[in-house]
Amino acid sequence: MQRWGAVRLVLTGLLAVGLIASGAASVARPHKPPKATLTARVAPGTVPVGEPATLDVRLRPAARGVRLVVQRRAEGRWVTTARPRTDADGTARLRLSTAVAGEQRFRVLRKSVRRDRRATSPVTSLNVSESPPRCTPRPALVDPQAGPAARCLAARLDRWRAAGAMGVGQQLNVSTSAYADPLTVLGARQVRVVGFDLEELAASRDYGFPVAPVDALIAQARAGAVLSMSWHPANPGSGGAYNDRGWHDLGALVDHPESAAYQSFWAVYAERLVLLQQLDAAGVAVVFRPFHEANGDWFWWGHPDPALYRKLWSLLQQKAWAAGVHNLLWAYSFNAVTGDHIGDPVRLLPAKFDLAGMDSYDYESNAPADELPVGGYDAVAAKVKRMAITEAGPHDSPDGAWDPAVISRAARTLATPPLWSMLWFDDGGGKKQIGSLKRGRTWLNSCRGGFCSVG
Repeated sequence: MQRWGAVRLVLTGLLAVGLIASGAASVARPHKPPKATLTARVAPGTVPVGEPATLDVRLRPAARGVRLVVQRRAEGRWVTTARPRTDADGTARLRLSTAVAGEQRFRVLRKSVRRDRRATSPVTSLNVSESPPRCTPRPALVDPQAGPAARCLAARLDRWRAAGAMGVGQQLNVSTSAYADPLTVLGARQVRVVGFDLEELAASRDYGFPVAPVDALIAQARAGAVLSMSWHPANPGSGGAYNDRGWHDLGALVDHPESAAYQSFWAVYAERLVLLQQLDAAGVAVVFRPFHEANGDWFWWGHPDPALYRKLWSLLQQKAWAAGVHNLLWAYSFNAVTGDHIGDPVRLLPAKFDLAGMDSYDYESNAPADELPVGGYDAVAAKVKRMAITEAGPHDSPDGAWDPAVISRAARTLATPPLWSMLWFDDGGGKKQIGSLKRGRTWLNSCRGGFCSVG
C-alpha cells in the first residue's frame, strides 16, 4: 500500500507540473491583433454640380495619425488624389470636387509592411448631376401644405448637413440703391446664402430702382443662392421703430383683436405676405426668421413671456398659410448668450419650426481678440435638427480688421455644425460685410465654392 501511495503521489505531481507548464505556455502565447479594416462612404451620394460632398473614412481598430491613400478611378486605373491622416477616432473626412457632372468612384487604402495592418475599403461612388436631384423622400416641414420649392430647399440644406459643409452668407440692405454692392465687390467669388429684410424689401417698392430688389432676389435664388429673410417691423403700439421698447405688449397681438396694436400689426403683416406670394409665384423658397433675437432686450418683441411668444409665432404661421403662402422654412433665430441680460434661448423655442439659428457679434470695443461667442447654441441644437449661424461678424470695427476665419474655427467646435454663416452689411456698427473685412476675401477663398468644411 505504501509503494502504490508513493507511485500515485509521483504521478499526481508529474500531472500537476504538466498542467502548470501547459497553462504557462497558454499565457505566454502572444495576442493576435485584429486585422485592420477600412470603410468609406460619400455623403451625400448624389449632388448637383457645385454642391458639397465629402468622403467619410473609418479605420478599425482606431488609431490617430495613420496615413491613408485616397484613390479615384480614372481612365481604367486607380489614381491617388489625397493622403489624409486619421484622427483619434480613426476617421478622416475629405471634401470632393463636384465641378463636373458624372460618376466618380473612390477607394481608400492603408499601406503597411505588416499584413494585418493593410486594408482596402470597398468602392464607393459619387454622382454629380447637371440639375438638382428630385426632392424625395420629401422632408417633413411644419407647413403641411409646403410647396415644392420649400421642400426642395429643405432637402438641399439636408445635403449640406450630410456633407459637413457651411455655406457662406451675406446680408443685403435692399432699401438702398447700392443694395447689391456687398456681392458685386466680391467679383466671381461665390456666396451661397443671400439675406434681406422683409421691411426693407417693402420700402424698396417705392424707390424706383432700375432693377427692383425683389426681382434681383429672384434672380439670385434661380442662380443658386439660398434666401434668408429677417423682419424688423415697426412697433405697432407706439408707432416707433423696431427698437422702440416704449411698448412691448405681445399679449395685445394675440388676445385682443379689438386693440389698435393688433389691427395695425396684422394689417402690415398681410401686406408683407403679398411680397412673399410674389416670391412663391416665381418658384422661390425663403428661410423666414421672424422676431429674431427675442432672448435679448433691444427690440420691442424682446424678453417676452415664452407662452405668448409661441402663440404669436403660431399666429404668424396660420395667417401665412391662410393667405396661401407655402414657400417658407420657419426659422427660430436667437442671440448668442453673452451675459445676464440675454435670456435662455431654449425657453422661447416655438412649438413648430423647421430650423434654428444663432446671431452672434464680437464687440471689438469690449475685447481685442477676435472670437465668435456661441453661448446657447449647443443647448438649442440638442432639440433642433437643422442649425445655422444666421448672423455673425464684428461690431464696432472701424477698420475691418476682424478675421472671419474665427467663424469657421468656432463652427468646428459645435456638436451640430451650422448649415451656413451669414455676415451683415456695413452699417452704423462698423465694417461687417465680407468685402469690407481685410481678411474677408481670404476667408471666402478658403471656403471652396462658397462652402467651408466644418463637419
